[in-house]
Amino acid sequence: MPTTRASRVIRARQSDIWALLSDVEHANRWNRAWSSIEFTSTLSHGVGTRFRARMVGGDETYEFEICDWSAPERIAFCPIHEPFERYSIMLDSHVFEVRSLSQEESEVTITAHASASGLRGRFVALFFWATHQEDGLNLALDSIQAVFEPELVGDTELKPEPESPVED
Repeated sequence: MPTTRASRVIRARQSDIWALLSDVEHANRWNRAWSSIEFTSTLSHGVGTRFRARMVGGDETYEFEICDWSAPERIAFCPIHEPFERYSIMLDSHVFEVRSLSQEESEVTITAHASASGLRGRFVALFFWATHQEDGLNLALDSIQAVFEPELVGDTELKPEPESPVED
């Protein structure tokens, strides 16, 4: 099973980060790819909660189920796949773990798990999928961090290195 993860220390209490992540209805605060959320189950929190996320800039939607909920430490979102849906590599879950480091700081780790089938799927998983997922995981961490540390927004851009003087 292909797996990759990204972590970040965020200046916020574990309970505050948990409140953000577990507020599924407003998940677009930290997942900027989602423009809106619609619940498709009678639950609005906890294991078994199902929802449809509409993507920014289009009519494309994806359905998810909360498949793990251990307040205030872990929440996992599992895509709901149609029975006929088969790809070489398929996302199985995004697991968010929040660990308190102090009264003012927490570490957030996001782990992506996938399934690969066939030679092509295993090749893609091995050489491309992890890097692609890590980029997305880091974007999610950027968004989560921006909620609690807005002063850091914009500071993450790469700035050109100053040129060194040329000696003759």
